[in-house]
Amino acid sequence: MPVPRAEGERGGVDRRRVALLLETAEVLAERARRTDDAAQAQVLLRRAAQRRAQAQRLAAAGRAPEPRRLTGAAWPGRLAPS
Repeated sequence: MPVPRAEGERGGVDRRRVALLLETAEVLAERARRTDDAAQAQVLLRRAAQRRAQAQRLAAAGRAPEPRRLTGAAWPGRLAPS
């Protein structure tokens, strides 16, 4: 039988969700870079932006830490899990 979660445990779940959203966005963006189909690349980049925005909203709601931006030439301006 599942044990009810304490109120404090919710933050861990939300942090994992933010991390999952950001990782998914990164995978979608990488697929967009690899495809030769411009229409597919546009869709993938739009979906990646949606995932990043969703992670940002979740973090802004105070339910997870603010995602930080990765630094370096490899990932300019991309978000990273906190």
